[in-house]
Amino acid sequence: MRRRDFLSGISLAGLGAAMARAQTPLAPLSKPPNPQAAKLDDTVGDGFNRIVIARWGDGVLPDAPPFNPYPLTGDQADSQFPYDGVIAGLVTPPPAEDGIPRKVLVVATPDVPARMVFPGGVDNPNVAGREQGVTVINLQYMAGRWVTVDGGYQSRRIADGTLCQMTGPAAAPLGGTVQGVLAPRAGCVTPWASVLLGESVGDVWLPRLAGVGYGYADPAQGPRFGWAVEFNPLDPQNIPLKRTALGRISRAGLAATQAKDGRPVVFFTQDDPAGFLFRFIAATNATDGTALDSGTLFVARIQGSAIQWLELGADVATLVGLAGAAAQAGASPFDSPSGLALTPDGVTLFLACRGNAARPQPDGLNPRVGDDNGHVISFAIPGGDVTANSFTGSLVLVAGNPASAKGTQYGPGSQAWLRQPRTLDLDTQNQLWIGTDQGGDTRQTADGLFTMQLGGGAPYAINFAYLAPKGAAIGGAAFDAATRTSFGMVRHPGATPTASFNYPATRWPTLQHNMPPQSTVIGLVQQ
Repeated sequence: MRRRDFLSGISLAGLGAAMARAQTPLAPLSKPPNPQAAKLDDTVGDGFNRIVIARWGDGVLPDAPPFNPYPLTGDQADSQFPYDGVIAGLVTPPPAEDGIPRKVLVVATPDVPARMVFPGGVDNPNVAGREQGVTVINLQYMAGRWVTVDGGYQSRRIADGTLCQMTGPAAAPLGGTVQGVLAPRAGCVTPWASVLLGESVGDVWLPRLAGVGYGYADPAQGPRFGWAVEFNPLDPQNIPLKRTALGRISRAGLAATQAKDGRPVVFFTQDDPAGFLFRFIAATNATDGTALDSGTLFVARIQGSAIQWLELGADVATLVGLAGAAAQAGASPFDSPSGLALTPDGVTLFLACRGNAARPQPDGLNPRVGDDNGHVISFAIPGGDVTANSFTGSLVLVAGNPASAKGTQYGPGSQAWLRQPRTLDLDTQNQLWIGTDQGGDTRQTADGLFTMQLGGGAPYAINFAYLAPKGAAIGGAAFDAATRTSFGMVRHPGATPTASFNYPATRWPTLQHNMPPQSTVIGLVQQ
């Protein structure tokens, strides 16, 4: 109906009455709007500008075709930025003669859900196996911002067909080599400038890829996945190494450092609602690349508000069945232990716990029963000795909406609240960046990047730097102090529990009806 025809059917009296009703003040809302509510778009915190750096479908390798997810093809999966991501590391390459600042960003891809990646939710395992894995991209600083370098020297994709070498005690029994890195869920940069990844044990991916090849249908393949995978991100020909001395387990967090005598030390968490916290201390400080091939594994047992490190065996059975060996040794479960962050001086280790709705009873470091809001623990390391037999713990944040969740704890002066902390990263300004992940269920609050002050006049005060759109989670952060840029990973926007490729909850970041939502590496630039 045309506008003129519509208006001709309304009397002046009726129109006047309608205008009078429109001018009547609205009744006050029953409750104020939630400033942290998830929206179709994202929300940038005060003091930051947000830029887009890389999105699902952007070219990584020089022969990348244009992005076309209708449907996604193997060629696209091999050469484009993937659907999902967790920041595993940001490495600075040697300076170039042109003086342009450069970075190498490593992103792990743990998930390729058929319902969100393929039209109609019809799975394509051949493409999914090539889409998951690891992406290395080159960044350079030009015209006042970080941009990707299409086909940069170090740019590469590591996926289900990548040849890997197994090292350490379990290497020979498991065959020495294997094809594929499957669903790495966490990562970190080591002090010796490699990247360490926490690979999945393959319980989901091996059945999914059984028809793809690489021997994945063989039950004997299972023990070849679930290891800490190390590689040099600055060498595009470097073969990833699966370090069996660190044990086989799905990891949710990794932090690498060195003892005072130079020996590598790696902390990691088990990706499980009642997971364990582990430590590996290398036997030597060898500089020939073999330091992570021998050493001692420990698991944490909670005693009051402290943890004691229990030594585990180094035999192949213990390494392959690490979770069972830890439970048998008397390890204490944490509530979905996830991200780890170690202060540069080595005196404090932070642990994020996403929460566990099935916890039967509390303890000194897991304070709530049947609660899935989560918390953050600070461990004081005596004298900065990361090999010490015990650490003292304290709760620095007990998450949840203070208006409705019981037992919440936030530092004085906090301007925000959060749920289910998953990633932890320390910047150069003595702030802990907390990334949250509610698994796409953002009905209570948006997931986001939250900053926690660790010193000054408001210790442990929380504020938000960034809130992601509906259905999105955060996959970690990394920092460049020189350009005042904080990199963040926005995971699976639009992927609420009932969403699909055809019907996502948002189409961020383009918000265009013909584009799917895209996981995106963002930069938050301080104003």
